[in-house]
Amino acid sequence: MALAAACLAVIACGSGAGTPSAATGSPVMSATNRALEKTEINVGVLPIADVAPVYIALDRGLFTEAGLTVRTEIMQGGAAAIPAIQGGDLDIAYGAWPSFLIANQNGVALRAVADGVTATSGFTELLAAAGSDLEGRPAGMAGKTVALNTLGNIGELALRYTLQNAGLEYRDVSVVEIPFPDMGAALENGSVDVIWSVEPGVSSNKASIGAVTVIDSFVDEMDGFPVAGYFVSADFAEQHPNTVAAFVEALQAAASLANSDPTVVQSIVQDYANLPESLATQVNYPEYHGALDAATLERVYEFLQRFELIEPGLDVGALVTNSP
Repeated sequence: MALAAACLAVIACGSGAGTPSAATGSPVMSATNRALEKTEINVGVLPIADVAPVYIALDRGLFTEAGLTVRTEIMQGGAAAIPAIQGGDLDIAYGAWPSFLIANQNGVALRAVADGVTATSGFTELLAAAGSDLEGRPAGMAGKTVALNTLGNIGELALRYTLQNAGLEYRDVSVVEIPFPDMGAALENGSVDVIWSVEPGVSSNKASIGAVTVIDSFVDEMDGFPVAGYFVSADFAEQHPNTVAAFVEALQAAASLANSDPTVVQSIVQDYANLPESLATQVNYPEYHGALDAATLERVYEFLQRFELIEPGLDVGALVTNSP
């Protein structure tokens, strides 16, 4: 089995209730002065580098300091997390912004509570098999099969933009949906020609099966693109404002640690993604965030409209919940 799958399958098999260690020099959360409406919450995450701040906050006791007990649940993508949010199985979920915006337009009342990551060079790439003539040739994807983790989401948006820049259209490729942990094996056995990979999958697929880069998936106008973030149901946001604030403040503190000291991220990814140290130090990590403003989502909304993946008229600003 490819190392990429081995690295990710471990955490894709189930969920983990974090057992946080004592916080070391962590900031005092103002949320601890609030009465939390709910202290035990389920958070949906993906088996990728994006969610390192959640695991840092667990490991450093930042959620505990904020008065929260957090349990993580592994999801395939933001779109898959939305039904779990609606049904109450998840309280907070991490997912790509396109699925969040499209769901709201389709009548699912969600609220964005925290920013997740913005893309950096090498963080997400379109990869092809070793020896492929696709290396460095996005125009060569015409007629090929491309794997995305979920359709109608951030991967599709990046793929559409990449194809457009290469003089192609989305209909020029065949797109299939494959979970991140299974992508390396699909590429290796030839069932797909290209995969849209997100770290640590980019580094592990290159190391384990010799995958090569077709192109970085966030370039030119999409450089530094807002990829994903954390959202709740509108009802949860209204009924649990202090709980949301506590989560966001702990997450923000963890994101600051991640951005200021890369070794913190490298260490935690080895743990929750079961990634060897040799690969953890090679991963191209994103820029981590916490605070969110409407301008971030407006940028995503504009791109979705450009490729006719969403209709105009959505009040994006009303979808952002500011912590009290």
